[in-house]
Amino acid sequence: MMKPLPIVFTLATAVTLAGAARAQQPTTPPAAPVPAPAPLVNPAARRVTLAEALALGREYNPSQVQAQQNLRMANMAVTQAWGAYLPSISGSGSATRNSSQRVNQFGVAQASSNTDNSSFGLSANLNLFTGFQRGANQRAAEANRELNQAALLGQNYATDLNTKQAFFNALATQELVGVAQANLARSDQQLKLTTEKLRLGATTRSDSLSASVDYGNAEVQLIQARANALTAQANLARAIGSEGMAAAIPDTALEIRLQALDTAAFRRDAEGNAPSVVQAQAGVAATRATLSANRSQYYPTLSIGAGQTWAGAQLPWAAAPLNRVVVGTDTSFVRSPRYTGTWNVRLSLSVPIFNNFQREAGIVNADANYQSAQAKLRDARIGLDASLTQELTALDAAGAQIDVARTTVASAQEALRMQRERYRLGASTIVDLLTAETTLNQAEVGLVQARYNYLIARAQLEALVGHAL
Repeated sequence: MMKPLPIVFTLATAVTLAGAARAQQPTTPPAAPVPAPAPLVNPAARRVTLAEALALGREYNPSQVQAQQNLRMANMAVTQAWGAYLPSISGSGSATRNSSQRVNQFGVAQASSNTDNSSFGLSANLNLFTGFQRGANQRAAEANRELNQAALLGQNYATDLNTKQAFFNALATQELVGVAQANLARSDQQLKLTTEKLRLGATTRSDSLSASVDYGNAEVQLIQARANALTAQANLARAIGSEGMAAAIPDTALEIRLQALDTAAFRRDAEGNAPSVVQAQAGVAATRATLSANRSQYYPTLSIGAGQTWAGAQLPWAAAPLNRVVVGTDTSFVRSPRYTGTWNVRLSLSVPIFNNFQREAGIVNADANYQSAQAKLRDARIGLDASLTQELTALDAAGAQIDVARTTVASAQEALRMQRERYRLGASTIVDLLTAETTLNQAEVGLVQARYNYLIARAQLEALVGHAL
């Protein structure tokens, strides 16, 4: 058997134990524990606020850029549809030089004086009637623009949601590093207390080994928390299009809870402004206009055109040729006009009779798209109602979880204080103390997760209804 170690009190030991006893005096637990500021895992990381992250996310996100470019092209399509009411104008020109030797129809070479020729032309054409096609195309272009505007609005909130999730995850993992450091400090304090009691013979080596294992687990938790924080910073940097790492700057204003929502009014507002419903409505309008444009192909079209052409027997940069003029006994040379102008006006009527069922196929395809768009609109409205129920419930549950988590942390802090005092006095075992320490650590982790789960649930609700709450 091992002999018990002699209990030797020195002045330093007495001071240490007295200080530990004072540290264990009962204190009133806080009603709502506030987490300490999280330490910086990577001081070299670029620090951004939520507003900066959202602005950078909209500028960088590839889907966001694609939605913006789609709207740009849709705006140009509207301009092009309006341009169909204007005349089309074109110009032409040519200049040729031929050899002076020609071969006639008998194969005999002969000289020719007309070796140079040039001509210029200007023409215009205006559609007078297109079977209502221009109006239908214009309505289709405008409806498609509204569709892309709705798609951009939806993408705005989808991008914001992605950025917020990355931002809040970076904040949460940063705070969890602080939680792990606090847990390591408690484990270190417990290990020192157990080691001192073992040295004084007031405990067993098993208690010391258990405290050492707990300290090692706390170190592993801290290492993992730092790794998670670095990964979250890398993901945030990608979300905002920044090279390297990006650290989120905490803001206490983000912690403000929403007041009770009038769910009936909230649902009515969402049905008119939700990006998914607005986009589906624009899709119905666009397919309806496309169907009208396809039906207009049965009507005749009427157009008017005019042109002016100038032609001459010389190159544009050459001087006009001299013509010899003989009047009686007088001979003179007069330059002939460089170009001779001609003009034309035409009126065209086109009546479609049969084009191998191409019009019919276009109408069937357009009508099928219209029917599908109506079905998508119905589904979007029903899906919005179901999603609102889910997200509102999730937001309420997340808010309630924060309150429970705060109470749990306060309870765990008091339980740990009690177990430390009992263990110091020898009234409890090391297992009870380590269990209380683990419970507090889990409660602190749960509080961090609950707070940011609420923020993410709020962001998801904002993305669903299409405006900030």
